[in-house]
Amino acid sequence: MLKMIQKFKINDMKKIIGLLIIGLTVGMVSCQKGAISSIAPTTKTSSMDQLNVPSTFNWKTTQAINLTITAGDNNLVNVSSSKGVSYQKAFLQANKAYTMKLVIPAYEKTLTLNFMGKSVTLNITSDNMNYQF
Repeated sequence: MLKMIQKFKINDMKKIIGLLIIGLTVGMVSCQKGAISSIAPTTKTSSMDQLNVPSTFNWKTTQAINLTITAGDNNLVNVSSSKGVSYQKAFLQANKAYTMKLVIPAYEKTLTLNFMGKSVTLNITSDNMNYQF
């Protein structure tokens, strides 16, 4: 009986050690990283002064626009991007000019105005713009 218990324990230990070795081997192999090829830059810059940026480049990420809207009826106007991002909503009173100050992303070149079911695309041409419905 004692021999049987000792044999049982030895076999169990062999199985545990074998599984442990297999587990460690799989773990070590899966952690290997492949060689990373780096792309060497053609020129190295160590400071912002060395960058070649055209003098006409605008570093701003936003633009400020004053938009004056006039309408013949009372209703809500929605000013949004061409992708539908709403920038501002305002209630227009009949025949009264309403000026809104918008700060929008610099990449926007058009605005969409929605008023009483009518949708108008307005090209951004200056910092002060007018539109009449």
